Amino acid sequence: MSLIYFIAIPLLASFLTPFYKQYLRIVSVVINLLLAALALYYYNRIPVDEAVSFDSPLAIRFLLDHASFLFMALFIAVMLYFALYSIREKSSSDIFVVTNIFTAGVLGLVLSADIFNIYIFFEIASISAYILTGLNRDKRGYAGAIKYMIVGAVASVFLLLAIMLIYLNLGYLTLASIGAGFHTLDRDIQYLVLLSLFVGFGIKAEILPLNFWVADIYQATPTRIAALFSAILSKAYLFLFFHILYTLKVDASALLFLTAIGMLSFAMAELSALKSRDLKRIFAYSTLGQLGLLFLALSSADTTVISGALFLVLIHAVTKLMLFFALDLMEQRMKSTAIEAFAGFKSGFLFAVFAIGFLSLLGIPPFAGFIAKLTILKGFAAMGAYWTVGAVLTISLVEATYFFRLLSAHQRSPKTAEIQIPLLPKIMLSLLALAILYFGLFPQGLLDFCTAAAQTLMQGVLHVTL
Repeated sequence: MSLIYFIAIPLLASFLTPFYKQYLRIVSVVINLLLAALALYYYNRIPVDEAVSFDSPLAIRFLLDHASFLFMALFIAVMLYFALYSIREKSSSDIFVVTNIFTAGVLGLVLSADIFNIYIFFEIASISAYILTGLNRDKRGYAGAIKYMIVGAVASVFLLLAIMLIYLNLGYLTLASIGAGFHTLDRDIQYLVLLSLFVGFGIKAEILPLNFWVADIYQATPTRIAALFSAILSKAYLFLFFHILYTLKVDASALLFLTAIGMLSFAMAELSALKSRDLKRIFAYSTLGQLGLLFLALSSADTTVISGALFLVLIHAVTKLMLFFALDLMEQRMKSTAIEAFAGFKSGFLFAVFAIGFLSLLGIPPFAGFIAKLTILKGFAAMGAYWTVGAVLTISLVEATYFFRLLSAHQRSPKTAEIQIPLLPKIMLSLLALAILYFGLFPQGLLDFCTAAAQTLMQGVLHVTL
């Protein structure tokens, strides 16, 4: 067995499309089931350090540890759920060609242990995301895809600059080798590398001040595709940034700067959501807010806070997947994602799904979002960072304002159209809602794994032989 199968299987499935085009929807489900089985095979074999073709500081390397496994398992689960949700869409089966490539890209990102390989998968994930953005084949979709591509090109340039500086000054590409030698670089080179990495990954991880483009992209993207962007894509880049950062053993001043950026990103996104009148934009800003909170928490260099952040990564992905799928069902019937459409639909089931998602994002018990935010706040309190606790709670009040406003608008408004939910989406949404409740009531097993992943993340890449 080899870790490269996680990339090869979905890529091969895409390249062989002409041979089974009429079965694309089924094959995509099977591919993700195979990836899930492969992930289970590797679960008890962590850590796995694998060099492809040769063993040297220039080798192509893959690394599966607790942190990368957490993200890999999440991405496979989300893609499997997406494939199942989309299986009833007979008219758009070609979407699975791109989503299989997208899967290979994001899995390659979290498994790679050398920086050039990271760049390759950075581009694979990005290009497939550009295509998915324009999937509606309308003016807004094409404009969004072009805008995304331009912004993505800027990110790629800065990442390439960081790779060039590292290779010219160290002669290494593997993360462990770079981490071991980074402190020997001239201070100005270190700062330039870190700045380039921040801009390159910051654009893709949608962090202030580099996230000005995000809401427009979500607005242009098909709603169910926006679920993938919120649940997977930004989190892959976020993980990778901190994966590299902790490997480089950056000093406390850099982490403090990132903490401030995370707090500002959290605050500005929530304030932007407050004035939005469309649920896609609200969910986009909500995602930006949660990413800001994650950025803040992952910069803490504290095991408890980071374990809470990783728990939040999982729960936020599940919640946003559920909310975007629910929004997609609403949009199909109401032909709009405006607040007025949300206020006017009639479906007790769909309203309950939205309510559970909103309450979990707010951190209200007994839902899993409460455990995630409580763990983060307890960690900050133990560190003595009471101002951070106060600021997070204050900003969360803004988040509560717009979510409760939505729920109130739906309850007070006359209903203009009833939504009938097909059986498969109803089962899938129910399972997601039950998962949010279950991990709110019984979080310990998942929290323990998040703690192990947090410890691994903070250690950086240590398993590769120099």
